[in-house]
Amino acid sequence: MEKKNRIVMPAVPGKERKTNFRPFLPGYTETDVCAEASRCLNCRVPQCRQGCPVQNNIPEMMRLVREKDYAGAYEVLSQTTCMPDICGVICPHEKQCEGHCVRGRIDEPLAIGSVERFVGEWAQAHDLTPRKPGPSCGRSAACVGSGPASMACAEKLAEAGYAVTIYEAADYAGGVLTWGIPSYRLKTETVQAHLQRLQDLGVQLQLQTRIGRELSLEQLQKQYDAVFLGTGATVPRHMGIPGEDLAGIWLAQDFLSAVNLSGMDEQGRRSCPACGHHVMVVGGGNVAMDAARDAVRLAQVEDVTIVYRRTEKEMPAGQSELQHAQEEGVRFLTLHNPCAFHGENGQVTSAELCIMELGEPDSSGRRRPVDSGRAHEFLAVDTVILALGFDNDPALSRQNPALKADRWGALQVDEEGRTSLPDVYAGGDAVTGAATVVQAMRAGMRAAAAILKDRQ
Repeated sequence: MEKKNRIVMPAVPGKERKTNFRPFLPGYTETDVCAEASRCLNCRVPQCRQGCPVQNNIPEMMRLVREKDYAGAYEVLSQTTCMPDICGVICPHEKQCEGHCVRGRIDEPLAIGSVERFVGEWAQAHDLTPRKPGPSCGRSAACVGSGPASMACAEKLAEAGYAVTIYEAADYAGGVLTWGIPSYRLKTETVQAHLQRLQDLGVQLQLQTRIGRELSLEQLQKQYDAVFLGTGATVPRHMGIPGEDLAGIWLAQDFLSAVNLSGMDEQGRRSCPACGHHVMVVGGGNVAMDAARDAVRLAQVEDVTIVYRRTEKEMPAGQSELQHAQEEGVRFLTLHNPCAFHGENGQVTSAELCIMELGEPDSSGRRRPVDSGRAHEFLAVDTVILALGFDNDPALSRQNPALKADRWGALQVDEEGRTSLPDVYAGGDAVTGAATVVQAMRAGMRAAAAILKDRQ
């Protein structure tokens, strides 16, 4: 079989793109997307579809794109996803659909995410994405949290004629899509368009309303026919080491929010005056990459170092995210782990680093990092960002003892998203712990389907 190289999407060079927060991957042209779609083998048993969390019909999408029927491709995607323009950009494709692509055994896997993004953005540009609310069914639903799980659930219920209200504790909507995904990766306008689409469907956004404080879950149960809990995993992990309370040490969520929610000027720049000149990011996931890449774009920052206790090979971040960070000048210091922070006058000035080595595999299958016993190293820093992951907040289940959760606070649901409380459903990170946007979206769509089925 003839080898056909993958169509590489051109990118703004690292030195240039690190000066601003504008998108640096412009997306495929029509010529490129058709050429990439023509590489599809149209497998009889499409492994790519099995690797997709929402089971997108990827071969059919590729066929229609190849024929330049982009509207048809969008309709195919719409059967299984409500965020192709978002998932096409931020999904870890190399671990999902593209990682299962048979074409990868011949030359390179299809750029499935880039094709999906093209279709989603084409549909948005041609006004195909707006949906009309169905005839009122006389029922109502509340969605708690405004991230991708609740957005997906609300959309499907509104399309079915439900009166839906989303309750959000923050003063903005969108959850991680708004505070956590930098605008050079995901256009701010893309997220806003989805939120506007929800409002066009009649979905009400109730901001600055924390369930358990301003309103109780019991009150929601009385007021609505169904309640969906898409509260996410919101408790950031700490290191628990000396000096962690020094000024200049940030939790990744706080840092990303401070930068990503700041205004962008005409040159595409954002600001974070509280960030220093020498930045260290602790962690090896996509959140760590986002924090480092945000920091390197700030005018006052001179250097950014990612410190990770395993090797680069074990980093959970996507390969493209690692590559982009390196292209932008982020330094990687692997097999190191902070064991203390030191400071002067209450401000962090250095990180004391243990030298690690890899031992036996742990429960994740990765080799466990252990202290090598070698002399510690010191890294001069004035800003530290801890990107160690998130845990579930057990507050809601503690306030509602009949709402079953595991010992980590993750809500327990059946296969369709039903909790232990009648007419209360849940999905996304609130159930699985910190996961991906596409998994949260799938959970929201699945719960909406269960709500509709339970009330037929």
